[in-house]
Amino acid sequence: MQVRERLRRAPVTAPPTCSCQEAAQIMASYDVGSLLVVDAGRLVGIVTDRDLVVRAFSAGMGSATSLADVMTASPVSVQGGSDISVAADVMASAGVRRVPVLEGTEVAGVVSLDDVLRDGLSGYNLVVT
Repeated sequence: MQVRERLRRAPVTAPPTCSCQEAAQIMASYDVGSLLVVDAGRLVGIVTDRDLVVRAFSAGMGSATSLADVMTASPVSVQGGSDISVAADVMASAGVRRVPVLEGTEVAGVVSLDDVLRDGLSGYNLVVT
């Protein structure tokens, strides 16, 4: 299965000048845990809800702090045409739970560890005890 087949929604993006408060509001309104940081149509970073808490707020940065100050710059990414196992390998190697998906240089979305597991575990009847 290709990564693009696991994308469930259009990418949610913000510019690097967006404040942490605005980013949190965007995440809440779209019910997402991360934003792709895009500048002039190019992926320049990713920021997660955890980044906002750990890198910004717990470090004493104010809500007006820009995403450029707390994002993961130049994040690893995968191409939409890659096999989902490639996304799993990238996540494991980078130690992340979400990876931006690109179609060429265009931002297509985010694939998460949950998306990968959903594919890898389909066909199994898991019983949690």
